[in-house]
Amino acid sequence: MYVPPQYRAMDPAAIIHRYPFAQFITGGGDAPLMATSTPICFERDGDETRLVGHLSRGNPQAATLEEGMPILAIFAGPHAYISPAWYREKPEVPTWNYVTAQVRGRLTPIDDGEGQLAVLRRTAAVAEQGARDPWRLEKAPEGRVDFLLPMIRSFRIHVEAIEGATKLGQKHPVGDRMRVICALTAKGGGTETDLARLMADAI
Repeated sequence: MYVPPQYRAMDPAAIIHRYPFAQFITGGGDAPLMATSTPICFERDGDETRLVGHLSRGNPQAATLEEGMPILAIFAGPHAYISPAWYREKPEVPTWNYVTAQVRGRLTPIDDGEGQLAVLRRTAAVAEQGARDPWRLEKAPEGRVDFLLPMIRSFRIHVEAIEGATKLGQKHPVGDRMRVICALTAKGGGTETDLARLMADAI
């Protein structure tokens, strides 16, 4: 992952914890490149060595998963176009601010029922964090999970490298960064507002 030093994330795992929706990429060499958008999360809180997720078995990528195969997972946080009109102290050209993380590792398919249920429970627990009454797998309609379980294929990623980037205008004067924050906030979009909040936290 190419990251200029000033944008390198000090804690890339935190990006994954906060934005656990990824592009799950396999293939290369003689195998076709394949990618699926899917939630992927650390197997346990504080665990930065293994991640888990699942695919639909109807997805052709699911049938290609093999023990030890290399994978790349890309986690995208908020991002937004930055207009040069927002800079005054240090005129610039158009750019894009963003937060992202990448994981490289090796795969272990999970095909047994208990293993797959553990992945689903963990995924729901991560997604429901902060909810007043978190939904749990046991709250699903009777028989629904048993019906759907054969239709997914789960996996575990043994992490070999985690890298991240937080491009938040760090090289610009504080005044220009504040103007960018105000402009993004004024747009009112969810991703722009989230990015503005991260930029403000970084000042």
